[in-house]
Amino acid sequence: MTTRQSKPMSPAGRVFAWVLIAFLVLLSLGVGLALITEGLGGRRALDHGPVGAFTPTATDSCERTCALIGDFTSIDGTVVEHGVTLQGRRIKPFDPMPSAVDDVRLDTDAQRPTAYTADYAWHGPVIKGSAFMVGGLAVAAVLVTVLKRHDQARDRPAA
Repeated sequence: MTTRQSKPMSPAGRVFAWVLIAFLVLLSLGVGLALITEGLGGRRALDHGPVGAFTPTATDSCERTCALIGDFTSIDGTVVEHGVTLQGRRIKPFDPMPSAVDDVRLDTDAQRPTAYTADYAWHGPVIKGSAFMVGGLAVAAVLVTVLKRHDQARDRPAA
């Protein structure tokens, strides 16, 4: 019975493999945390944010659907924000811009002003972010295991 010998990996190849693993870990954590933060920001806004109306003034660059950007004004008029991105409602590229969206809540703690419609589903981004993090970390763990096994096979004396 013959055993398959793995080809030795060059030092540059080993460095590249470890850099790739580190990049994968950082990417999965960054994207996952960004999605989770967006979902939790929506939940916070729906629970505690000021209620008001959103008046769209522009859209972001879009392919299939466009995010609305505009002005938020609270019901009592005490909170006015410009350049707010609306989450929970998108339009197609050539659809007419809606006149106003009522029953919107503003996330006052967000770094960028963001408003959420009353029917915003915050669970989706949290679940997607968690899955992205777990999936990315699992792939990185598999790559580390493969790299370690490759090193052990290389260090084993030939029989």
